[in-house]
Amino acid sequence: MHSLLLCSMLLLAQADAPQPAPGSGTAVEAFKAEAAAYAVHLQSRPGEKLTLVKEPVLRWGNPARTGEDGAVFVWTLGGRPEIIGSIFTYRFKEKINRKHEFHSLATEPLSAEFRGKEVWAPKKAGLTFAPIEGAPAPADSARLRLTQMKALARDFSASLKDAEGESYQLRLLTQPLYRYEPVERGVLDGAIFSFAVGTDPEVLLALEARKVKDAMQWEYALARFHYVEMKAFYKDREVFRADALPKIDNLDLGSTEYRDGVYTTYHVERNIPVGP
Repeated sequence: MHSLLLCSMLLLAQADAPQPAPGSGTAVEAFKAEAAAYAVHLQSRPGEKLTLVKEPVLRWGNPARTGEDGAVFVWTLGGRPEIIGSIFTYRFKEKINRKHEFHSLATEPLSAEFRGKEVWAPKKAGLTFAPIEGAPAPADSARLRLTQMKALARDFSASLKDAEGESYQLRLLTQPLYRYEPVERGVLDGAIFSFAVGTDPEVLLALEARKVKDAMQWEYALARFHYVEMKAFYKDREVFRADALPKIDNLDLGSTEYRDGVYTTYHVERNIPVGP
């Protein structure tokens, strides 16, 4: 999500799953209020709002970089996540900046309003699923399917190249950010995993047991959660690549640049004085 420093990776390299919340309770309540200010719908269902999962699926922080503190949220329809977003703050020159970051998880276009104004409208699907070669058939029980998904996730890997041109291998968090069992739309089970710096997710991996003809099969999709260049691999074969997005790091709320992209990020407030 942000420019990387190797020291932050070393300091947090032992974290193996989403960690307890950094920062104050006041901060997370502010993040939750901002998430709740969004109204989102799929363009095929204009009268049906997506449902915000009110509690963040992850609280993350990285004091070794720029005092970053954030929370990750998901919006769902029929139990399936359609949007993932991070709401966070970071320090720059002794001031605090607030940013929002989103990626569509939908398989069709959508539209998002913030406090009554449209701020994001991806024109295409956020995820494109493909079968996982050699994967077993989805198990009959939810417990065994979770075991399968964790095993399948370990066959993937991801890396990124930061703004300074340094490449880093990302670390798979063994626990999914979000597990779901939708009630419709041909998906039996699914989970969103992340490849991270510390606990800060940078590449997302969606695994779903999806219906194909009369049978269920495991499929995957990958997504960026950072604006720098990144790659992902399945058993050492490259299956995903995303180029760096020029100038997206400096956008403000209301900008039309990247508004129709499946990934976006923008400042909501800048240069907030640091309290005593």
